[in-house]
Amino acid sequence: MAKAYWGEIKDPVHGYVYVTEAEREIIDSYPMQRLHRLKQLAGSEYVYPGANHTRFEHCVGVMFLAGKVVENPNLSHVVSNEEADMIRMAGLLHDVGHGPFSHVFEHLLIRYLEKTHEDITTWLISESELGEVIKRFGYDTGEMGKLAVGKLHKPGKAFWDQIISSGVDVDKQDFIVRDTYHTGAEYGFIDVFRLVHALDVLGENLAVEVGALSALEAFMIARIESFKSIYFHRVGRAGQIMLAMAMERANEELGLTSFKTPEE
Repeated sequence: MAKAYWGEIKDPVHGYVYVTEAEREIIDSYPMQRLHRLKQLAGSEYVYPGANHTRFEHCVGVMFLAGKVVENPNLSHVVSNEEADMIRMAGLLHDVGHGPFSHVFEHLLIRYLEKTHEDITTWLISESELGEVIKRFGYDTGEMGKLAVGKLHKPGKAFWDQIISSGVDVDKQDFIVRDTYHTGAEYGFIDVFRLVHALDVLGENLAVEVGALSALEAFMIARIESFKSIYFHRVGRAGQIMLAMAMERANEELGLTSFKTPEE
């Protein structure tokens, strides 16, 4: 039976991304909409003026690639339609816990709350309006929160987590292609779709077919080069350090880390 989609989003990297009604409601929630205001590469725009893309478009891209992985013939026979929808939604939600300036805010979370953005992601999925939407469409918020950060650990289904978080996960696949696209710092051709269609399940783990070794190598090299030239560029890092220092000094007045999670 063909899947019913609500509409589509035109993505500059992947083209048309078709969205279901459940995904649309997730997208329309406040926790997701705020991602429009969070830059994917805070600080890098001072090196690469085009690096103004957001966490929101990255999350849409991760959802898209997660869907392509579970459509892959090697995986589709071991993943039901309902499970595939859950994996797509987990991809969409995987970065919803990011704070101001994305990773630049991470050190405040760790220092003052002993949390990471992944902890906040899990919390938001369970405790914000997202939880109501997720439950209404028949999903368990506890499971969704864990899968969104690659920590569900479902017996016999380790590859579910690995689609979202592993050495070759769809998060890394999207941000490498997206970040090189927006910065212009492209290092060779990265055939993400070759990689997606070469994924298989070995035991319960995600594996890459040997025939796609060259695509995997190109992906790994591009990741290394991106860290050297984009993520760890001295000017970008200097900008990030200044932002981090400013947030730390403003923390008490603005209450950036004053909220408490239910466990506290």
